[in-house]
Amino acid sequence: MNSLMTEKMVLLDLEIENKHEVIEKLARILQSEERLENYEEFVAKVEERETTFPTSLGFNFAIPHGKCDAVKKASVAFARLRNEIQWSDEEKAKYIFLIGVSEQEAGDQHLKILAQLSRKIMRDEFRQELQAANTVEEVLEVLAL
Repeated sequence: MNSLMTEKMVLLDLEIENKHEVIEKLARILQSEERLENYEEFVAKVEERETTFPTSLGFNFAIPHGKCDAVKKASVAFARLRNEIQWSDEEKAKYIFLIGVSEQEAGDQHLKILAQLSRKIMRDEFRQELQAANTVEEVLEVLAL
């Protein structure tokens, strides 16, 4: 996941009230890392996707994502929240992966990232390691794709 994620794109024990706040916070990080052409357009695309179909996966994970030309470089930002937040009517989330992919990369790259993350999330060992990680470096090690 090296080129998709940097240390600055990982937040641990974040105190957030709702999914809108976490999406904005992670998108700001992508913006500060010069991964986005247009912050507002990207957030709008992610929010539109969430309204259509929430991206919670169970196990307290959510993978909001946006495919649009506002993305300069395929990226994944991650937040482990201090407390669960309501993500959809049925599910809460504590571990959030925000994926940004440009329209040009959308097909293959987008599906590849989603598939890799989804496979990992299904493994008990991965979820336990991610929960136990104390540093950004440890998180990056656990996430290595």
